[in-house]
Amino acid sequence: MALFTLEDVRFNSRSKEVVRGISMEIEAGSVTGLTGKSGSGKSTLLKLIAGILVPSGGKVLYKGNDIQTMSNAKNKEFRRECAFVFQDSALWANQDIQQNLNLPLQTHNPKMSAQDRLLRIKEVCELVKYERPLHLRPVDLSMGEQKKIAFARAFINNPEVLFLDECTESLDRKGGAVILELLDGFIKNGKTVIYVSHNSFFIHSVAGKIHVIEEGLLSE
Repeated sequence: MALFTLEDVRFNSRSKEVVRGISMEIEAGSVTGLTGKSGSGKSTLLKLIAGILVPSGGKVLYKGNDIQTMSNAKNKEFRRECAFVFQDSALWANQDIQQNLNLPLQTHNPKMSAQDRLLRIKEVCELVKYERPLHLRPVDLSMGEQKKIAFARAFINNPEVLFLDECTESLDRKGGAVILELLDGFIKNGKTVIYVSHNSFFIHSVAGKIHVIEEGLLSE
């Protein structure tokens, strides 16, 4: 059984059909790339697979269960096993870095002690090479540093599935190399990566099965 199954998935934004009936399967432990021109629907499709957007038609199944109708227990499992890195990092502006990283730990590991949470936060910050104070807020960081924290947040609960939306945006070459090394280890551990990118260097570096999206349809 595929990890994700899309059955004639559609999505309307206002009066426009952005995703126009896409069916595909994604296997556990695979790397899947979505590429195409700006406005083709690739980021929308990624968010549909991740359960962030609700399809206007069709179904997205995770381990055979419809994401939109699965039980609370199954949904909690799905959310715990998946992590998303947004193009704009999507950090909580009114929270400092420690609070931004603490929240997913508190949500999915409620029995974890405050001391262990702090140790884990420091561990993932070291992993992404973030070396500035944890009491800073996102506004105090560069865009590249915000992206590093977004990756730290994604890795903090050891997910099985990583969704990446233009994840190298705002990163310099050194920061990009750190992220590519992290992803290489993640993939070698048999975990699943689904990404959107127009960066040819990134696409060649992580490889995988590439799907070209054109005007909301799967063209390749």
